[in-house]
Formats: sequence, structure tokens, C-alpha cells
Amino acid sequence: MKSAACRERRLVYRRMGVMLVFIMLASILLGPGSTARAAGKTITSMEYFSSADGPVISKSGVGKASFGFVMPKFNGGSAAWSEVNGDLGVNVKVGSQWVDIDQAEGFTYNQNWGHWTDAGFHGYWFTLSSTTDVQLYSKANGIKLDYRLVFQNINETTITAMSPTQGPDIIASSTGGAGFTYPTFNNNPSVTYEAVALDLKVYVKPVQSNTWIDIDNNAASGWIYDQNFGQFTEGGGGYWFNVTESIHVKLQSKTSAANIIYTITFNEPVRNSFVVTAYEGTTFTADESGSIGIPLPKIGGSAPIAKELQNFVYQININGQWVDLSNSGQSKFTYSGNGYNPISDANQWGYWADHIYGLWFRPIQENMQIRIGYPLNGQLGGNVGGNYVNYTLIGNPDAPRPDGSDQEDISIGTPNNPAIEGMNLIWQDEFSGSALDTSKWNIETGYYLNDDPGTWGWGNAEMQHYTTSPQNIFVQDGKLNIRATHSNQSFPQDPNRFAKYASGKVNTKDKLSLKYGRVDFRAKLPTGDGVWPALWMLPQDSVYGTWAASGEIDVMEARGRLPGTTSGTIHFGGQWPANQYAGGEYHFPAGQTIANDYHVYSVVWEPDNIKWYVDGKFFYKVTNQQWSSATAPNNPNAPFDEPFYLIMNLAIGGNFDGGRIPNASDIPATMQVDYVRVYKQQ
Repeated sequence: MKSAACRERRLVYRRMGVMLVFIMLASILLGPGSTARAAGKTITSMEYFSSADGPVISKSGVGKASFGFVMPKFNGGSAAWSEVNGDLGVNVKVGSQWVDIDQAEGFTYNQNWGHWTDAGFHGYWFTLSSTTDVQLYSKANGIKLDYRLVFQNINETTITAMSPTQGPDIIASSTGGAGFTYPTFNNNPSVTYEAVALDLKVYVKPVQSNTWIDIDNNAASGWIYDQNFGQFTEGGGGYWFNVTESIHVKLQSKTSAANIIYTITFNEPVRNSFVVTAYEGTTFTADESGSIGIPLPKIGGSAPIAKELQNFVYQININGQWVDLSNSGQSKFTYSGNGYNPISDANQWGYWADHIYGLWFRPIQENMQIRIGYPLNGQLGGNVGGNYVNYTLIGNPDAPRPDGSDQEDISIGTPNNPAIEGMNLIWQDEFSGSALDTSKWNIETGYYLNDDPGTWGWGNAEMQHYTTSPQNIFVQDGKLNIRATHSNQSFPQDPNRFAKYASGKVNTKDKLSLKYGRVDFRAKLPTGDGVWPALWMLPQDSVYGTWAASGEIDVMEARGRLPGTTSGTIHFGGQWPANQYAGGEYHFPAGQTIANDYHVYSVVWEPDNIKWYVDGKFFYKVTNQQWSSATAPNNPNAPFDEPFYLIMNLAIGGNFDGGRIPNASDIPATMQVDYVRVYKQQ
């Protein structure tokens, strides 16, 4: 969650195209990163990571623009940023002089410059309103690398006319993917999207409907940004959509009648035959990770669409017998609907989509035969007969397989009975009184870290201040309620900055801390854009240094706009900005969400590993091979070998979900906690 110091701001910074087996990206996003346990190194050389990462980077924007570049190659590529960050400094040019950026007027870390981390890469980001010279330098050896960040200002304007640059009639792929580049605005190709963005609205409606849907911050409509629609930046940028039916998309000026209506047509194939044939090839070879991707067969000569996927039959040959792939007991394969699980030792399979649908398999270490069939009548459960395509998978015996030990589900107590076999209950709060028990909990207040004006919003650009008000923290009907409400509060640190929301935050610092053990929170969480509930832990004493050198354990964090998902994470490494993290996501079964019932969020913390569970179901594990301490590199369990205390809070906005702002109807939002229980192994 939020720390005792600013986290890195994560700039979405990708240059990768969509890969065939795109679902493998999940193994990058969710898997624990490898961490060097070496002592810090000094910098002997630096070179630009690529031609797009310096020495000159140009951006345009209305009043300001965001710049970013990947860290340079250090010492000829032999040293990682995590190894040399202690020797790396940043200067900016003020007039004709180079000045350390921390001393330069107008630069504030995590507000207009900082570090980003994305998919294993690290870099710097800057938000600038003028051309700026930046210099990276070695503190020990004087090695320097210069960057010029060239800013071109764009005057903001309103829209008087729009004409399409693609479309307006667009044909979606068989998977429903479609998109179009931004139109020409005001009959002038030099008028960019950034210049008119504040005047542009996007509406959608099914072709057969008469009602336009405003899809901006409207998850309730089923349109969720970055899930089934979004924006791309390549080629000047535009909008993308993923559809299951034909739709109209309207771009509308807020200040004039100017608009464009696009039609995205999703063509369902007319099937005269359900005979399957290979899409391309029938023999596939595992790569170094053991991954294989197979396009699904054509049905009657064309690619399948989403609603036909359920009709396929997938089988694997085991000792001369064809066995359903879904029969994990016999097939020895586990279906992984949310992408490859990098901590499971099972053979896994799932779907991928990239203009067509296919299957992925990992890790394939030995040769095997599979076949894919389709009912001859095109109906779920119909007779397949001999309507199969046979495939040969060539395994890679050297492909890695994760250690899947110690990942069983766990028992949980009931609301009325905390007893769990093999565990000793050492602390609990069932919230059975009429008010918060302040012998167990502290209430945090404020809007700044250590009264520093540069850390407004708790260093994460959050929009709430924390109060002791019974409107924000109260106990009722056996539940602790932490509620976010509307506010407009300023503080002496910066009288011109206002916290737009009030909320609650409680902790057990100096009242309860534990080193190893198990913690269960039973809670019902709120939904809504920018709503950020968290149940987490920080060290009682920061013996390894300020955040995140002494660690952080997030038992549960959620994005209110994604009610089917929660996550668990640890933060570790060095003091920011040299901090690192590892974490995984839990996806609720169909019909369940964070809000429709109470769920038990658990962490089991042992000296060399930490595991996460929801309702007793295991979903993530990290070991001391994935974490490290910059302060104590020879201590394999640091920083997670010191006592930690508990925290519960409800934040609004912030960097965790990209600074999203709640709709008016999302507030008030309330997190309800039924109990908190702490156990030790017997």
C-alpha cells in the first residue's frame, strides 16, 4: 500500500508489439523478479539503452509533456541498475551550470520526476514544460551521460470539425479486436489529440440500440478502460476496442456539434460445415521457457469466434489413450485462465488471442501428442466423430519448472469460531463493541508524510486525508467501517492544496507486532473508480532503513473498478528509489467479487517465504530467493526477519491505479472488516 516514503511512479513505457502468445506476459507481470545479492558497484561506463532513449528525446503537449527513457547500459551491460544505483546521480542544467536535481528549484521527486519500473525494466520519467538538459553521472568516477529533453508546446483548443483518418467503417477481427487512429481535428493535421483531449467525449452503443453509453469512468456499463477499450500511442495514437457484437462509436466535441460516428462490425461466420482443419502447421516446438502456442483450427474454413470456443474438445495422448485435457487427474495438465502461473510446478494450458484464438502450453519438457476436435453439428457436447486435428508438441527437456511445494490451501475459521487446527490464536479483534478499541488500534490522521509539502497525498498522489471523525471510522453491528466521504480540506504545509476526500486509517504500531505467523482479515470491500482499499503491514522498527529497505507486506490491495481481482505484494530492496517489489493476483470465481460478500484475506509468513490466500485458497508465494536487502545483502531473510504491525485503510485516487478519480456516485465508499485474527503455528 502506501509507505513511509514515496514510491516510484510507474510510467507506462512499452515498445513491445503484441506477441503471438501474448498471455505469457502474465508471467512477467506476476512473477517474482530475480534479485542480485551482490554488494553495490561503481559505474565505469554508461551508454544509451537504445536510439529511442537518448541523447535527444522530443515530446509535445499542452503546457507540459511526459518524457521517459530506459536506464542506460552500465559498465558495458555487465551491471544492473540495482547494483549501481548508489553511485548514480542526476543533474539538470540551470542556466549554464549543472545542478543536482534534488537541489534544483522546480524539481520535486515523485511529482515532476522520478523512477519507473515496468516488466523488469527501469528508467527515469520527467514531466516538463520547457526543454531541459539532464545528466546522469557516477558519484565515484565522474562518468557522465547527457540527455536533452525537447519540449514543444501545443496550444489547447476546442473542436470545430473532425474527419476520420481511418474508417469510419471498421471490421473487427475474429477475436473482436478493432481500432482506429485519431481523426483530423479542425481540418488541420497539425492539431493533435493532446490539443483537443479535454473537449473530446467517447460514446458507444450496440448497432441495434438507440442509447449512447458514456464509457468514461463507467465500469458499471461493462466498458472498462484497458480491458475492452483503450488508447494506443503508435502511429500518432488512437482508440482500440474488443467487441463481441457490432457497435457504433461516437467521438463528440463537448463544445460544438462536431462529431464522428464509427461503425465497428463484428461478423459472425456463417457455418455450412463444422469440419476442422489446421490453421497453420501441426508440429510445434517448445522455446527455452518450455512455451508452445498453437492457433486453434479453422471451422469450416475460417477462424473460430469467442462463443465457439466452449464447443472445442481438447485431448492428450497418455500411454496410447486419448484423455480430455480438462481432466487434470489423468492429463496432468492444469487450466490457467489468468495466464501462466510462475509459481506452480504443474503443466499448464490456457487461451491466447491475437487476431485469432489459440492455446498455450507451458512448460513442455517432453514430446507429446494432442488433438483438437469440434462437434460435427456445431453444438456443445455434440458428436465429434473423427473431426479432429492432431498435433505434435516437441518438448524442451531443459525448460525450467518452478518449485511447487508448500502451496496447499489452508483452513479458515468461521465468523463465530476462530479456532484452526494446528494454530494458536495470539491476537484478535472481532469488533464486537460500540467503538474502535484504542487499546489495540491507533488512528492515523493527516495528508502529508512527516509534514513535508512535497509528500502530499502520502507520497502517492492520493486524494484523501485521514481523520478521527466517526463519519470515517466507526464500529457498527460487529463490523469496523472505514468510510471515504467528500471533503475539501487544506493544511498548513500547503494552504493552496486541498484534499478532496476524507477517509480512515488504523494501525497497531507499538500495540501489536509479529515476526512470522499468520494474519486473517475478513472484509467486504467497496467498488468504484479510484477506490483503493488495503490491508497491509509495515516494520515496527525500520532497522534496515527507510521505505522500502525495511520491507512492506501487502496482504490485500484492490482496485475498486476491478471487483473481481485482488493482489498481494511485498516491497523490499533499497531505500526508494532503489526499491523493488514482487506480487501476484487473485481472481475470484464467476459470480463472486470483493463487494458481494465478506472474504478472508490471509498471509502466512515464514522465515524464508510468504504465502497469500483468499478464503483459504492459495494464490501466490514468494521466497527469499526473490527478495533481498540492500542494507544486509548477506542476510537471506532480510528485511522480512523483523516484527511488522498491521494497517487497514481506504485510499482514494493515487498512483496505484493510475490516478483515477471516483465518479460522484462512488462516494461515500465503505470498507467493512468483520474480524482481524493473528495466529502462530503450534
